[in-house]
Amino acid sequence: MMRLRHGFTLIELLIVVAIIGILAAIAVPNFLNAQIRAKVARVQSDISALAKAHEMYFLDHNTYPPESEDNIMYGTRARSSSGLLFLTAPISYIGSLPTDPFQDTAEKRIGKEMAMYETGVFKKGKSNVAYMIFSQGPDLSENGLYSAAPFRGPQRNNGQGNSYALSNGIRSNGDIFWYGGDSSVTLNLVVDGRTYNGGFPPNFRN
Repeated sequence: MMRLRHGFTLIELLIVVAIIGILAAIAVPNFLNAQIRAKVARVQSDISALAKAHEMYFLDHNTYPPESEDNIMYGTRARSSSGLLFLTAPISYIGSLPTDPFQDTAEKRIGKEMAMYETGVFKKGKSNVAYMIFSQGPDLSENGLYSAAPFRGPQRNNGQGNSYALSNGIRSNGDIFWYGGDSSVTLNLVVDGRTYNGGFPPNFRN
């Protein structure tokens, strides 16, 4: 005698769909958070490599490269604001220039070029004696440091919440940055509510 095979009932299907939805709600945020953590680690590695390249450049030239904007690969920036390019030619101080994985979605990109890391410098006489390299971080907004004046005075948000820190939340505000060179140039620099005179804020705050 043949037995009739029944399909799933509507209630059973709804239960399965609900379970899948719950699992997805748990898994997707964890996956996205893992992606952000990986990007933060990459940014710190990239900036460390760029800092080492800056120091090697300084040994040869007794000055650091000029400031560098994030859109130097478009071909429209003057050499005086394309400092990272000094690290690749005529002498290569770094294998290749890394791109910032935290791309500014609010700024319309042209030519499908990726944004680079930005830098700021402090000039004494004819020499750049200090530098700062930064990424805008997971919030995709430049709300940490002023790249044009990162060594003196309060930084963005009146010098509050300028550093990205995982302890403040995976998508918290602030930039990921590195200061290098002559720290004596800082004057009334306010970062994260603290004032610096003759010293730099801590790099890669966690």
